[in-house]
Parts: sequence; structure tokens; C-alpha cells
Amino acid sequence: MFDPNRPAQSAQSTQPAQTDAPVPPPESRQMRVLFYVKQATPLVSRTLIGINLVIFLAMIGAGFLLFGVLNGTEDVRVLVLFGAKVNELIAEGQVWRLLTAMFLHIGVLHLLFNLYALYFLGPQVEGLFGHVRFTAIYFIAGLTGSLASYAFVPNLSAGASGAIFGLVGALVIYFLRYRDQFGDRGRAVLQNMLIIIAVNFVFGLNAPGIDNWGHLGGLIGGAVAAWGLVPQYRKPEPVVLTPELMADPRIPLDLVPRQSAEITWAVVCLALIALGVAWV
Repeated sequence: MFDPNRPAQSAQSTQPAQTDAPVPPPESRQMRVLFYVKQATPLVSRTLIGINLVIFLAMIGAGFLLFGVLNGTEDVRVLVLFGAKVNELIAEGQVWRLLTAMFLHIGVLHLLFNLYALYFLGPQVEGLFGHVRFTAIYFIAGLTGSLASYAFVPNLSAGASGAIFGLVGALVIYFLRYRDQFGDRGRAVLQNMLIIIAVNFVFGLNAPGIDNWGHLGGLIGGAVAAWGLVPQYRKPEPVVLTPELMADPRIPLDLVPRQSAEITWAVVCLALIALGVAWV
């Protein structure tokens, strides 16, 4: 067909016709392999949510059976019975209250707020750190929060807020450590965590009954624990393409084994908490 916009060619032209560039066979094409962080399932965080719920229901039942009240979670007698942080009793030797107070909540709103935060933050931290590291961070942060409350807040207190703030601190440490590798996503998560910290402390300063020292202690405890427990990954090595890899070009990063160093770090954190209790 004649195209008026196309230059006319002589019938005697011997130049070869132009064709598309040749496509290399699949075996020679470059293939991008994606290395990723394999995340743990939120087993421990979900278990902690269940434990907090069971204890909350047990407090309601104990309040009704022992004292004839329906709001047992807000009754001082029930709170003391179940192990709330009471400074005078801790000073007399009931140090275990620093631990048990982490699982008590004063009222439904207190419970729902903390469990929602644990539901949101727990899987993120447990996914990145793994079950054992997550458990260590949670309890170290919770105990540090209870210790700070014991040192600076004379009132009875309870709640998982210190441990939850510790999870925020752990995420800050993780994404500070790997901010370059995660790029914009990592910087966005880090920014969100800093905003959460700022908003909660501003709110706490203007709302009565908020244990800001417990929150601050948990935040610091979680960050310090995470500093020594943050996972370290092996540098990726060259890979050999296999049919399986070509079908799914993703490879999880291997962890550097550091069990001894991590156990030592956790023990040091717990020892410092014990020294803090003795000093206060």
C-alpha cells in the first residue's frame, strides 16, 4: 500500500529491510533476585493479648464474688489483690508487683486502648525480632516502666503501657539501624513512631491519671533492650539460578548467630533493673 508520508524507494534498491532488535533467549536475560527479611508469626503477642483478657475477666469475677462489686477492675482492693504496683508494698519486699502490674488494667477503656496498641505493634516487633527477642524486649520494657513508676509516681498504677511503649522504642531502634536498607518505607515507619511518642507524651501531660514515668521508663527500657537484640543479617552471596528461584525470585536473609551476646545483653538489662529496685 502506498503511504504518502513515506519516502519513495527505487525498485532496484538493494538495502536490507529494517527489523526489530533480536530478543535474547530467556536463559540470557538478567533476573533480579529479591532478598527480604523473613518475619515471624505473632504467636507471643497474640498470647499476651489473651492473657490480659483472661486476667481482666478474672478481676471482674473476683470483684463480684469477694466484694460484691461489678467494677472489680477499678476497685482498689481487687487491684491490690491481683498485684498492682503499690509502692509501700514493694518497699516491704513484694517486688513481684513490678511484673504482675504489667497484666492488670483499670477499666474497660484502659484495657481496650492497650490491647489495640499491642495488636497493632506486637506483630510488627515480633515479626522483625522473632519470638524470643520480642519476649525479652516486652518484659524488660515492662519492668523498666514499672521501676520508673515506682521511683517517681507514688500512686497505685497498673497496665501494659510501659511494655507497649517499649515496643515503640524497639521499632525506632530497628529502623534507625536499617534506615538505608529500607529506604522511604523505613523512614516513614521511623517518622510514624516518633509522632506516636510525641503525641502520647503531650496527651499524657494534659490528662489526669496517666503514668508518664511508666511510659518513659518502658520506652527507654525497650530501646535499650532492642539495641543489643536487634537482628543482624549476613551479607547476601551470589546465587545460582534454579527453576525454583526463577519461579519465585525471593530469598530470605540469613541471620548472624549471636545467641551468647544476646543472652548476655538481656541478663545485663535485668541485672540493671534489679539494681534499680535495690537503689530506689
